[in-house]
Amino acid sequence: MPRLALLRRQLLAASFLGLMAVLPVLGAAEAAPAVEQSRKIADGLYQVVLSDSQDRLYVASAGRRGENNAKILALDPKTLDTVGTIDVSAQPAFGLGLNDRTGTLYATATRGGEVLAIDLKSGQVVATVRHGEKAHVREALVDPESNKVYVSVFGGRDGGPGAVWVIDGAKNELERVIENPGSGISGLALDPAKGMLYAADMVTNEVVLIDLAEGAVTGKYAAGGESPINLAIDTAGRRLFVANQKSGDVSVLDIENGRLITRIPTGEGALGLGYNPANRLLYVGNRKAGTVSVVDIDKLEVIASLPTGTHPQTIAIDPETSVVYVTNKAKSAGRGKPPIDDPNGDTVSIITP
Repeated sequence: MPRLALLRRQLLAASFLGLMAVLPVLGAAEAAPAVEQSRKIADGLYQVVLSDSQDRLYVASAGRRGENNAKILALDPKTLDTVGTIDVSAQPAFGLGLNDRTGTLYATATRGGEVLAIDLKSGQVVATVRHGEKAHVREALVDPESNKVYVSVFGGRDGGPGAVWVIDGAKNELERVIENPGSGISGLALDPAKGMLYAADMVTNEVVLIDLAEGAVTGKYAAGGESPINLAIDTAGRRLFVANQKSGDVSVLDIENGRLITRIPTGEGALGLGYNPANRLLYVGNRKAGTVSVVDIDKLEVIASLPTGTHPQTIAIDPETSVVYVTNKAKSAGRGKPPIDDPNGDTVSIITP
């Protein structure tokens, strides 16, 4: 039985948590993406990545503040059962990047300003990368071809300098630091063929262009929306997609010159992005709206809006099956207050094409 057909059968037999309604925008003759399963996992979920070699989903769980129980969970990608745990309680992880060729998981321990290199076979932290005093490390973007890891460092809305770290994956050591590309550096996108790295600057509402051969900023252009936070790249079409958190939309930019092609409204708090070149669909997690928008990048329009959980956060895509995984954060009562019981938060959802 084909892998996707088997996956569908297993998912349909699973227990649903609710929020399975789909709001399709597709015509009746077209197949609509659907939320097949959503499952409560652990407290304080952040990024999810998929390992094909391990046949596992890895999800960062920061836990509740003050409880010192942060971990990275290994999930079965078909059932979402927890099948393993990596203890990172001493260095809570938020962002994840994976080099599936080397079996190394990179985790941004934002509170301590560190990046953890974790060997997936042993489940142990094998290296810790630091630079400066508690840098606000955010995203770890891995390039398996060069075995490099690019880490965004957010400076802050007070104008403090951001940075991009370049980690040598062979040694798991800091290779260089690209200083002060902007103060609000958040999401990253890589064009390996061109040797270019693109970074979103939330403070200036710009996209920053970094030439990796020179190790320097070579240009900037307008992001096309307010508070650009995450990026995705269509290398074949030479387009850059920008999730704009404040304006609740996605900008589509000509990657060569920054020309704004269009803006696509997706939902309040547009945050996570995942692009699948196999079916030419872009998935957008709208954190405040509680939905994931499915965008046809040829038509440049939303074709489905899927409620997945309370706060859709990050997205991972299986390139073989085009199945999509989404983490959904829970409601927060605010610091110092008891946690809210939220059955639709701290979940992982599966979207099938």
